[in-house]
Amino acid sequence: MYERETAAYALLRGIDYIYDECPHALGSRTIYYKELLNRLEQERPGTKLQFYLSFLQAKRRDGLFSQIEAQVTLNNCESCGQPTSAPGRCSFCRLWDRIKEGKGAVVASRAP
Repeated sequence: MYERETAAYALLRGIDYIYDECPHALGSRTIYYKELLNRLEQERPGTKLQFYLSFLQAKRRDGLFSQIEAQVTLNNCESCGQPTSAPGRCSFCRLWDRIKEGKGAVVASRAP
C-alpha cells in the first residue's frame, strides 16, 4: 500500500526496482495529490489505507467491479503476450510499431 513498504518488499524479494523519478512527472497534478495524501498520512497515520479500503468497499458494494469484468474480454497480445482487451496487439506494441515506422506518437502539447 505504501511506497516505502512496497519498495522494501521488492528489495527483499529480489524484484528489480527503479529508484529514479519519472522525468515527465515534474509539474504533474498527481504529484500534488500524492504530497497532500502523504501530509494527511503523516498527521493521521492510517488515513491512506482507510481511504483505499473504503474505495474498494464502495466499488464492491455498488457492483462496479463485476460489471466491468463481465464486459471485458482479455486476450494475449500477439507480439509480447501481455493481457490486452484489444484484439491482436496491445496498445504498447501498436505504439512501438508506429515509433519504429517513424510515425511517432501523437502528443498533446500545452502552450506556454
